[in-house]
Amino acid sequence: MNGVRARYLIAGLTLIGVVNAIVLASVAWNRQPPEESRLQLSERELAATYAYWRKDNSSLALRLDYRWPSQAADDHYYLSISAEKMAELGFHVPAELNEQTVRRYRRQLDRDALLVLELDGPAYQREVSMLRGAHAEALRVYKAVPDSQELREAAQHAANALDYEQRRASRLLAVDVGLDQQALRTRYPDRTRYAIVRSIIEAQVSSVAIDWAGEGDDPRPDDQRWTWQLGGSADTPGLHSLNLPQRWHATFDSLPQQGEQSAVDYLSDQKLFSADVAFGRRLEPWFVDLSARGASAPQPTTKVQ
Repeated sequence: MNGVRARYLIAGLTLIGVVNAIVLASVAWNRQPPEESRLQLSERELAATYAYWRKDNSSLALRLDYRWPSQAADDHYYLSISAEKMAELGFHVPAELNEQTVRRYRRQLDRDALLVLELDGPAYQREVSMLRGAHAEALRVYKAVPDSQELREAAQHAANALDYEQRRASRLLAVDVGLDQQALRTRYPDRTRYAIVRSIIEAQVSSVAIDWAGEGDDPRPDDQRWTWQLGGSADTPGLHSLNLPQRWHATFDSLPQQGEQSAVDYLSDQKLFSADVAFGRRLEPWFVDLSARGASAPQPTTKVQ
């Protein structure tokens, strides 16, 4: 019996050793030069994980935080990936929408694809421009009726949203998704602004209200007041937790915090740093460098009186 247990123990230890060797070999191969891309990120793009806040930070990790570009300002909800793009990714998109075809679309298996992330580029500048325009319009409306408490609050909310976008929001946006890495890299050649990462695409369905263009109350029955919207979403498991090497833990612990900066209105324990993150042959990221940075100069936003 003892001999059997010993054999099982040896087999288990051997299996663990083989798995660890495969993982280490994969990491080493991913980091072989040349790098596929390298981005200079900050705390705006590297968000907290549970390990971020641990007092015992022997295992310290950050999450790569990206978002999708905003759609036109209206009341509709839009899926991250359009139906046209889902068809390009190999999903079957029905031409006729009904309960049966929509159910079949939703049940399709997830697919692997490549996601293009853009750092502080046209997509982010568009976000700032949209909020700047919304702030200007809210301020114009409020000034036309300065006694309105509701309009004053709306103008202040727009000012706060613009301020947050300029100083705190992630500047990393998903701008494209595809299957061919070479084609995507040709389309986005700047390796210091665009990173290509692996993602898992899921088919999703939502309903969208159809606006009533007539006068008076809407006479349509409920089933004619909305339509199906087909699309999808992307998950990037490889970006959920980026381990920070031990050699930078002391630097991370000593970083200045957002709440300590007098020029910043937000009360937060968010640390301020700059980090170089590289993406390798397997499109997996790792930290190349990390250093402290000072608070950025406050943007000239309007405080509504």
